Formats: sequence, C-alpha cells, structure tokens
Amino acid sequence: MANRVMNYLCDLRLRLTVTLLLGMTLAGLPALPLRAQPAPQRPTAPQSAPQNLEDNDIIRITNVTVPVIVTDQDDRFISKLSKDDFEIYENKKKQKIESFEDKTDLPLFVAILMDTSASIKPKLKFQKEATISFLQTIIRRRKDQALFVTFDSTVQLRQDFTDDTNLLAKAITDVKASGDTALYDAVYRVCEEKMYNVPTPRKIIIIITDGADTASEHTLEEAIEIAQRYEVLIFGISTRNAGFFGTGAGMVAGEDDQELRKLCTRTGGDVAFPQKVIDLERAFQRIDQAARRYYLLSYEPQDPDTPGYRKIEVKVVTRKNVKVKARDGYLVRRRANSGGSSL
Repeated sequence: MANRVMNYLCDLRLRLTVTLLLGMTLAGLPALPLRAQPAPQRPTAPQSAPQNLEDNDIIRITNVTVPVIVTDQDDRFISKLSKDDFEIYENKKKQKIESFEDKTDLPLFVAILMDTSASIKPKLKFQKEATISFLQTIIRRRKDQALFVTFDSTVQLRQDFTDDTNLLAKAITDVKASGDTALYDAVYRVCEEKMYNVPTPRKIIIIITDGADTASEHTLEEAIEIAQRYEVLIFGISTRNAGFFGTGAGMVAGEDDQELRKLCTRTGGDVAFPQKVIDLERAFQRIDQAARRYYLLSYEPQDPDTPGYRKIEVKVVTRKNVKVKARDGYLVRRRANSGGSSL
C-alpha cells in the first residue's frame, strides 16, 4: 500500500513538472534549465604579462641581401663587375661578401602603383598609355610577371601578378581618378601582401604619382622599412612637374618630391621628374634597364642579435667616379618568438 502511494505521488509530481514546462514555453517564457547552472565564480585579478618578454626576443638576421646599381657620372650602367670590385659595410664595419650575382636573365616581378587621386585627372590618360606601353615592353611571357594597384583614398588591387599584358592593359584602361592619396599604405600593403614571398630576388615597385601622401595610416618610415625588409627596389615617376599634361610647367621639386625621392633612394631605387610625354617614356625605359642590371650582394652580419637600425654602405673600390645606389640599411626588430630569418 505504501509503495502504491509513493508511486502515485512521483507520477503526479512528474505530470505537474511537464505541465509547468509546457505552459511556460507556450506562454513565450524561457524554459527552466535542464541542468543546474554552475555557481558564478568570483573574478580573478588579471595576470600581469611577463616583463621584458619582447626585450629578450628579437628576429635574428642571419643573411642580408643588397641589390646594387652602379653607374658612371653620366648615369650609364656599369656591367661586368665581380665580387672583388665591391666592399660592403654595416655600421661602418666591413663585412665579408658571401655571395654575388650579376645575372640579368632572372625572372622579374614588377608592381605598378598608380596614383588615381583627384589631382591626377588631367594626366591620367597619358599615364595609362605610357604604363601599358612599358609593360608590353618589359614583361616576358612565362618568365616575368606584373601586378597593377591604384591608390587614392583607398588601395585597390586591380590585377594580380600575371604575365598576360592584355589583362594588365584592361585593368589600367578601366581606372578613373578621385579622392585623396594613400601612397604609403599602397607601398606597405604591396610589400606585406605580395612581395614577401616572390620567388625571385629581382622585384621592384614603380610608383606613378603627382603629389604627397594625404590619406595613409602608415608613415614614410614604415613604408621604407618594409621595402628594405623584403629587398624591394622602389622607382618613382613624379608627374608633378607636368606642363605637358595641361597643368603648370616649370615647377621645381618641393617637399612632396623630396619624400618620394627618399622613399626611392633609401630602398636602392631612383626617381624621375618627366616634363614631357617623351620624358615619361624615357623614365620607364630607364627603369627597365635598371631592373635588369643590378647586382646582388649578400653577407652574414657579424652581430645578428642586437636590435635597432643597421646602416649599410656599398663601395666600388676598383673604379673611380662611379655612383652606387643601394638600400641604406635595415631594421632588426623585436618579436615574441625568436628564430632565424633572412633579409
């Protein structure tokens, strides 16, 4: 008898629970949890980060490669130099040249960065035509590749790396001008996202612009540092002094041009200031020649562990009255996990 009473009470309790759950659900109320929630835990004080972790871990630079352009006083390229013709210094200390290359037939990867800000409108047509002509001349099918990026208020990849100049020409033809000038962001993103794993030591950026950066999040120094890190030579074509485009001629190089010059020369490249259409075409031809004719020197730093900026100087010791263009240094950076790296 007692067992019957207990069974009845359990059955009644179960039906009441089901009825209550069903009623709450139909009424739009949340059902009771099937499991008891764990008791809220008292928040613990945040753990303090280990001190000086980044101070103790740096990127070790075990090999440095330096592209070098050598010309005479008339800017004619000097070829057929050997390793013994060069000396290389880091922070004024002579380094041993471990490898030397003067091959001109290596694949070439080119990034064209075209300013499409509002101020470029009167010049855009001529820039497009000269750029297409240049790419049709320089790109060798199944060997070289180029990409095309525009920058105004934003940075846009119009055509990724390809050896098809028809695709590049179409991408160039379609662009229009508007907005501000995010030049440094364009350089930084192309180096970081496209140039870091290019399978050739011959890689260049060509910038076509008429003015100063006005819209970038990155700075000039950051753009220079990342180009140096990935061994990218930057060549600039300033159309600021562009009377042939229907704008004011006879302008002298100002602060805007000095920043472009610094961006180019500190990475081992150069900058041109064309005043006529023929000058623009010659500037592209000059870049074509430089891209094929620079030497590659590499060395192992005597002090790979000390962070900070390392100054590089390259000399040709067997000839007088020559001009040497090479990047002026590189930065040894800190990071959370140390390991070997190669510039």
